[in-house]
Amino acid sequence: MTKATERAPRADAVRNRDKLVTAARAVFAEAGVDAPLDRIAADAGVGIGTLYRNFPSREALIEAVYRSQSEEIVSNGRQFGETLPPDEALVAVFGEYLRTAASKRGMKEVILAELGAEAPVFVDSRAASQEMIGTILAAGQAQGVFRSDVTAADVFRLIGGLSMTCHPNMAAADSAPIVRVVIDGLRRVG
Repeated sequence: MTKATERAPRADAVRNRDKLVTAARAVFAEAGVDAPLDRIAADAGVGIGTLYRNFPSREALIEAVYRSQSEEIVSNGRQFGETLPPDEALVAVFGEYLRTAASKRGMKEVILAELGAEAPVFVDSRAASQEMIGTILAAGQAQGVFRSDVTAADVFRLIGGLSMTCHPNMAAADSAPIVRVVIDGLRRVG
């Protein structure tokens, strides 16, 4: 079959894939990336064969979970940018990244070892994140809220730095004061 004649995946196959990613997100967050794959399949309500048909390796599943989390953060960030003032939107964006930071750290190492720093999932995630952050930042700069010398790449690096301080049992309230300090540093003075 050529690309033009390939059929879309069946609805049940798409549902099974989504259930596996959702289950893996929960299991990896709780037990780490070395959690048994049969547990993930059982939590998703499918057999181990279904897991391997969708994800031929642990690394492929980890990459799918990482991508899913990244896409969710960007989607939520865009919504924050559309519904909140820029400074509140950026606080919410930091919160989204920090919420998943501890679990993504284990995934990031697996992907780095398997595919390297320029893995498509990293490149795609970074580009989408910087575009979303840039939109919020530009709105805040246009309103005089944020300094004009700050770029989306700067903010993305700040998020990355703060993410390194996260641990699995960290509550959102634990990082809130630090995020406020960072946002205050981005504000235009005078």
